Amino acid sequence: MTQTIAHNDVQAISVGQLFKPGSPSYSIPLYQRNYTWGEEQIHRLIHDILDEAEKEESKEYFLGNLVVASAHRADEALSVIDGQQRLTTLYILLLKLSSRPGLKELIGPIQPLTYEAREKATRALHGILDMSDETAGDENTREDIGILRASGIIEQLLVGGPIGDRLQDPRVIDYLLTRVLIVRMSIDRSTDLNRYFEIMNTRGAQLSPVDIVKARLLRYLKDPLDRALLNRVWTACSDMDHYVAMSLTAQSTSQRAEVFGPDWGQIPTADFSRLRKQLTGSSPEADAPAVDDASPTTTESAALTLDEALTVYSQPTDATESEDADGAERFTSQITFPTLLLHVLAVKGGIHDSSRVDDRQLDDKLLVQRFATRIDSLPQPERIAWVRQFTTDLLRIRFLFDQYILKRDATLTSGHESTTDEEPGSWSLYRLARGSSRRGKSLQDTPRYLSTFAEGESGASTRSMHRRILLLQSALRITYTSPRTMHWITDALRYVNDLADRNEPITGQGFLRGLESHAHANLRQAMSSDNAETSQDGMPLGFAIPRIVFTYLDYLLVEELNQWDFTFSYRTSVEHFSPRTEDTENCSFAYRMDNRNLLDWLGNLALVTVSTNSKFSNYLPAQKANNLAARRQSLKLELMARRAETGSWNDADVKTHHEEMMKLLRRALAAG
Repeated sequence: MTQTIAHNDVQAISVGQLFKPGSPSYSIPLYQRNYTWGEEQIHRLIHDILDEAEKEESKEYFLGNLVVASAHRADEALSVIDGQQRLTTLYILLLKLSSRPGLKELIGPIQPLTYEAREKATRALHGILDMSDETAGDENTREDIGILRASGIIEQLLVGGPIGDRLQDPRVIDYLLTRVLIVRMSIDRSTDLNRYFEIMNTRGAQLSPVDIVKARLLRYLKDPLDRALLNRVWTACSDMDHYVAMSLTAQSTSQRAEVFGPDWGQIPTADFSRLRKQLTGSSPEADAPAVDDASPTTTESAALTLDEALTVYSQPTDATESEDADGAERFTSQITFPTLLLHVLAVKGGIHDSSRVDDRQLDDKLLVQRFATRIDSLPQPERIAWVRQFTTDLLRIRFLFDQYILKRDATLTSGHESTTDEEPGSWSLYRLARGSSRRGKSLQDTPRYLSTFAEGESGASTRSMHRRILLLQSALRITYTSPRTMHWITDALRYVNDLADRNEPITGQGFLRGLESHAHANLRQAMSSDNAETSQDGMPLGFAIPRIVFTYLDYLLVEELNQWDFTFSYRTSVEHFSPRTEDTENCSFAYRMDNRNLLDWLGNLALVTVSTNSKFSNYLPAQKANNLAARRQSLKLELMARRAETGSWNDADVKTHHEEMMKLLRRALAAG
């Protein structure tokens, strides 16, 4: 008999109970948006569960809230008001896990989740276990595309290496089912939902981990102007979608010239005292003794309260540029501020070999712990100096991040290479420079954004060093989509920071060599997997091929095919060019695979978007070759399509293409 729940009932529900037959069922109302979680959110949820499950003394783990509208009848589904993205992801995860050998009995039967009046989304959910990577889809609707994408992401996690092995451990499965909890709260169906969300969003926000770290760092600085300097640097650096040189010295171009040089392109000083003088006109006492938290400060500047210091500190010295001079809403950072803080700690840490770095180093869930560990390792007298040093390190590395790490630029619209389905613009790699524009009879300072590795604005031409660097960064960006796996950013920032610390020039050639070295290390690891079936030459098969193999191949093919206008799109779905389910009635001999083992070879695979994978369905290679938009996503796919257009795609074609791609990869590794 199905259980019923009353409104205002609050319970902690285990994941195993959520979809257990006899428990209340769930339905996503029509007014809710479509399922939209992508790889980053799905990976974060799974990694969080794994991290907790594998602790020596694991405790119950609360994933978050699920708000539902109470049902009128026992056989009526609960309407999901808040929490549908998480709920849908858990449902897909349980379905995919139950399809793995030996796990169906552990998980047990799963009660269906439905979407109200959205037949296609509901059908996609219920058909997950029957889906191949060539799932059919209607290109005229997108209501199921997120579900298909999530299914593919989880499937590739399960079959693609150590994460899948960990996730299928019976102990982890038991933890997921019994100790991972969601707090379910029921409200009456007559509740004014607009009013409900207004109250939920304004009833008192808790301190975020970033706030906690900032407060702890401020505690070590006794001089109010020292604290004000940290506060201002922190606030400016946290604005990830504007260049820090603009945020730190908003409305004060003379101050900007003081801190970032007359052309605004000079890295800030590493000297805390000098930086404070540049921004406040006041220097801290040299070699001031460490002061205990409970002791009164003896410096003259401490006569100011913190609020007074902030007021004095934040006064601009001039205002010679317009409010929107930085081009509001133009740039989009590829990481958040908490992740930047972790990159700064990593850059200034002791480990330089990214292959030895745990992904948890960049896990923003551990932000407070990372800072606490770093500071607690220092003797008490050294902590003030460390916080001051971190203040300048943060500003300098954020400046280098702006100059040398790619962003999205909403003013560029090449169209199809967005890192998510919603993100506007195109990849960009610019340095900030001082420019001018005329307003009436006077000249006004304005920001200019020049190609980082080019002499002038038009220097980022085809085949240029700048273009190569932008291509490789975008390839790495769409390969490592989870913030905790973006070690290439740490390595890139460490490289430019070390040169800046030694006052040495940063060249495009050296920077590209560093990026390629990181990619090659990961590529070697990907091509020598000991945990998966392989082709005769040792390459893993099918979904077990790491994404770096596909993306780095496309990077190499840019030069091989002279396709310098190619751009990297966000692709997560492995496409079998010759489909695993063959249409034998309509398949000619020229397109027939006799050796079915070759279907999972690299030579028969390409990485495409979920929507393209869905549209390809079980079409023959010759039909897929007619999809010109899909061919633009991958140069490897372009090569396969060209071969299919010549009249065949059979065993010999797959082997030939496979050998060509392996030769290209090995040549790149040998040269590197």
